[in-house]
Amino acid sequence: MKKSKILFLVQLPPPVHGASLMNKLLAESELLNNKYTIDTIPIQLSNKMEGLGNFSLGKIFGAFSIYFKLIVKLLSNKYDLVYFTLSPLGFAFYKDAISVCILKIFRKNIVFHLHGKGIKNEIQNKLKRKIYKFVFKNVEVIQLAEALKNDIKDIYPKTPYFLPNGVKQIDVTTIDTKRTNSIPTFIYLSNLMKDKGILVFLEAVRNLKKYDNQFKVHIVGPSSDVTIEQLEEYISQNGLTNVKLFGPAFNQKKYKHLLKSDVFVLPTFYKNECFPLSILEAYQTGLVVLSTDNGAIPSMVQENKNGFLVPQKDVEALAERMKYLIKNPQKLEIIKENNKKEFNEKYTEEILIKNFETIIDDVLAKH
Repeated sequence: MKKSKILFLVQLPPPVHGASLMNKLLAESELLNNKYTIDTIPIQLSNKMEGLGNFSLGKIFGAFSIYFKLIVKLLSNKYDLVYFTLSPLGFAFYKDAISVCILKIFRKNIVFHLHGKGIKNEIQNKLKRKIYKFVFKNVEVIQLAEALKNDIKDIYPKTPYFLPNGVKQIDVTTIDTKRTNSIPTFIYLSNLMKDKGILVFLEAVRNLKKYDNQFKVHIVGPSSDVTIEQLEEYISQNGLTNVKLFGPAFNQKKYKHLLKSDVFVLPTFYKNECFPLSILEAYQTGLVVLSTDNGAIPSMVQENKNGFLVPQKDVEALAERMKYLIKNPQKLEIIKENNKKEFNEKYTEEILIKNFETIIDDVLAKH
């Protein structure tokens, strides 16, 4: 039987972020490559995180290079489907919209996979709404969770597919997980960004200063709009002796930090937050999750089962939930076991790939 031919237009690492990791995982999947013939065109215009949202002349040349590669591929191959991780906002959206125009000229079947949000706010402008409606006309769409479908309902009347992210399983036996403390450890593991809630977290820790001998705090991640030096100064000025900074950590080092912790804290109010992979990594390592009602997080974190959600930017609410977990270690252990099970049932790499395959087969059957 002839294999279906699929063109992937996707962001790949570097830089490393949720979407690029998912794209790499799917593009390199042995199962998918055995079933389909997959060609890939990387569409990222920056190799660094800080360059992702910025416009530059170099990006114009980069975009035209992508269009040229796309036209060459379309002229020399008959693709049954184009899988496109469309950027939903900003310059990247309009850059991608031109690729969509090219694909529509060639009458290609397209499936968008949205790893971001914000379209609902963007289309308040009538002209922008028309552009988005054109881009989303006669395509299939995959979103990360049903909680995000309202973001596109005004421009996409059909029912989208929903595909939760997944992450590679790790072999914990190869990682040193020896603990030096028996009190709960709260970990922040993300870029040091205001919008990811790092300062909200530290304010909550400061509010719990009278309990500081009953819990520890580990902060792991690279400097962003908040620097490690700024955090060192804040910690020193407020006498937060139970807080330790580690800087960035990746791969096994990252999992080592997670495995030595109990509660994963992500008090995010980041406007593009959707389906954080870091929460899945926390589940895999059996951590309780403290986060916010941002993006698809409410569909990931069931209150009292997987952890707790607090309102965005609410220092007091976060501190109260932290205090509850400090005072209720038995609850902590119950939730930790729930989350290991949740990961194995929903969020492994194998489950992601099988669910993706099911969606792609369904889309191919329609065309």
